[in-house]
Amino acid sequence: MLLLLFLLPGLISAENCITCVGAGNKWCVESSQCNSTLTGCQTPITLQLNCPTSPNPKYAYDDNFMRTQQIVLASASHGDQIQQCFELVYNQIPTMKLYQVRTVQCSPDNPNITCRGFTAYDVSQQALIISFRGSHGDDQTQQLFDGYANYGIQSYSGMGGKIFKVIYDSFMLLWNGGMQQDLRTLKYKYPGFELWVNGHSLGGMLSWVASSYLVTSGLYKTENIKVIAMASPRMGDYDFAVWYTATFPYSYHIVHRRDIIPRMFTVNPHDNTTALFHPRTEVWYNNFMNLNDTYNICQEADGNYCSASVTDNLTMWDHIYYFNVNMPQWGRDGCPQNRTPYSQPLDTFFYKLVV
Repeated sequence: MLLLLFLLPGLISAENCITCVGAGNKWCVESSQCNSTLTGCQTPITLQLNCPTSPNPKYAYDDNFMRTQQIVLASASHGDQIQQCFELVYNQIPTMKLYQVRTVQCSPDNPNITCRGFTAYDVSQQALIISFRGSHGDDQTQQLFDGYANYGIQSYSGMGGKIFKVIYDSFMLLWNGGMQQDLRTLKYKYPGFELWVNGHSLGGMLSWVASSYLVTSGLYKTENIKVIAMASPRMGDYDFAVWYTATFPYSYHIVHRRDIIPRMFTVNPHDNTTALFHPRTEVWYNNFMNLNDTYNICQEADGNYCSASVTDNLTMWDHIYYFNVNMPQWGRDGCPQNRTPYSQPLDTFFYKLVV
């Protein structure tokens, strides 16, 4: 184990749980009891990273920030009208300016498999942005699954634990395909700006890799980065989750209701033995994610908690719709101000993906 949770700078730990679990016992959240043979407990904790913990108030979750800005950035990556997305959406981010869009071939054999991301900047908010598109088409989905199964997870310099090689390689193709120079140019021009890194699905995994790389390479300090991933599968082992949680005080993973994708994968498909784990902090919307809908900031990192406590009727519909907008289509259409045509149909609540 790389770090003890009570050492994490961005978190406030629950008393006694860490000591209990560290000694090889189980901690019961409801009764605040520690016992190696604990039974009949609703929320048993067996891993230190799962000890009930809330984000540091300095890095508090802001629903309005996510639904008015981060959803726009993540959706815009799907289309060719990115600047229009910034300017038209309820006039929320009219000061955001697109810098560069980068698209690279992510498969040596198939030119239709591409990775995509963009950089942007906002002088008013003093922020630089890197946003990554999710997977694009069945060919890319298959290429990713092949990569998970064939190459598995590996260690990379400076990072704790292991992550999927195919995701790291995809980021590096984008980074070396122009994104590095784009970000360095913006950082040189605006040295004091904070960095927002975001993405949906594959884009969320790329945001975790990108932020890790930027910190371990010395380009950014963790306190100057906000990481927002949406709907992302697990991409690393427990040690990576511990390291990432300890390293990034502002990191949120937003999950919509019964979205099937964040429930993947529980073990490494390459060897079927290494358990995979999400870093903190999950925010679960068990609803349509409309304005004023409730959400749960999960006090555990991963396991049978929050979104993962629901295992029935998992669906891809909830993967497409975040903050009640069809992200890919809305982004491709330039993020029209009227979101109603892009909202989630009520009957999709009952759809079930058969796998």
